[in-house]
Amino acid sequence: MKIFIELGNTTLKLAVLEKERYQFLGSENYHTDVQNSFNELFDHNFDNVSNVYVCSVASADLNAALTQYIHQTFQIYPTFLATQPESCGLVCGYDRFESLGVDRWMAMIGACAHSSQPTIIVDAGTALTVDMVIDKKHQGGFIVPGLGLMKQSLFDRTAIPIVTDTQPTVVTELLAKDTGRAITGGTLFMLSAFLNTLADNLEEETGRRFRYIGTGGDFETLNPMLDKHFEVIPDLTLIGMVEMIQSC
Repeated sequence: MKIFIELGNTTLKLAVLEKERYQFLGSENYHTDVQNSFNELFDHNFDNVSNVYVCSVASADLNAALTQYIHQTFQIYPTFLATQPESCGLVCGYDRFESLGVDRWMAMIGACAHSSQPTIIVDAGTALTVDMVIDKKHQGGFIVPGLGLMKQSLFDRTAIPIVTDTQPTVVTELLAKDTGRAITGGTLFMLSAFLNTLADNLEEETGRRFRYIGTGGDFETLNPMLDKHFEVIPDLTLIGMVEMIQSC
């Protein structure tokens, strides 16, 4: 059995590969209690674990804590995957390939490993990232604050009191009549307008029609406000990790 772990800024995701059968086991928000999150997510029957692979954008301390947990649990050390100049036929478009986040790289591999269609990948997590792939070459992308960061910046940098009703919800009217919905609606409109405009501009500039793929914890919240049809794949990064290990 092989275990695949995505360690994001706030979320831990887990999948396994056993006898060529892939299974996504879910995710846990770890920012409040790392050890308990490990225990919750690893509360499965893991038999004959041969390898543990990690895709991490977390801090060195969290990587060390996960490494220790894996070693204590399975008596092996995990392998931390990294961005490469080329993997699975996909060419990195960054001038310095090592500066591209490994989570974005794995998501692109997961999205494009079995497709040559021009593709745009949107990952709506703590940060929202956009990447474009044409002819198996990464063309570049964007990084902007995600929904949570936008909201938190208002609380941190203004006198707006922290309110409890700012969790992402579907916007049902154009203008809000209370602070919570004003923040929710405003941040949703900002990100969805950015994505809608960007998609139109990229199609016009390239003359291509793209396959759109969405992932990340906040994508389902954004999706109803997007003009393009997105295929939603919550475990896209994990799928890319499996593709890299199996095929490359």
